[in-house]
Amino acid sequence: MTRWLPLLALLVACSPRNGLQPLSDDDDSADSDDCSTFDNAWPALTEEFAEYEGTGVQPGDLLFNFKLNDQNGDRMCLAQMLGQPLIVDASTRWCGPCNEAAAESMELLEVLHGIGQSTIITLMVQDFTGSPARPADIDWWVNEYGIEGYPVVLDEDEATADVWQTGGAYPLFYFVRPDGTIDQRLSRKPDEGEIIDFVSSVHGG
Repeated sequence: MTRWLPLLALLVACSPRNGLQPLSDDDDSADSDDCSTFDNAWPALTEEFAEYEGTGVQPGDLLFNFKLNDQNGDRMCLAQMLGQPLIVDASTRWCGPCNEAAAESMELLEVLHGIGQSTIITLMVQDFTGSPARPADIDWWVNEYGIEGYPVVLDEDEATADVWQTGGAYPLFYFVRPDGTIDQRLSRKPDEGEIIDFVSSVHGG
């Protein structure tokens, strides 16, 4: 268990609420500086994680933190969202199942909120040609699927997707527990029932 503590401490340090609650638009503490002193946390690149035994991308590992710009141009980090079950996906504009998941996401989010606190995070990796995504791709995605209430973040030069070892196959879905531990890694679009079952299990259902 001690092998998780350094990374967990770093994840928690990113959030002004100590990772217990997501930040909301009406929270005075939610500003662009919340992640300003925090860089992407890949243990392999930092000396303090030299004894970390996980890969950061498989079930049982802590999902490595990222600090990226969302659809509003605000800098946000994964650690801000800890304290609740997370559905995190790496998606591209050219990927059919990715688009299907986005089209269903707002209805799904409403169902999940009926179960308990939870959210979705989408990592936009590539545009419709397979080139690295740009802010315009996030704008299109959000407007096309009417996304509100959860972050869609720009993966800068596919750096995060590379660390997550997607292998160029999309979508990639993570079910993440409130402490940042990966519960499931799926190289496909999950069924709605799988997501509901995961969130329900976290909330004791």
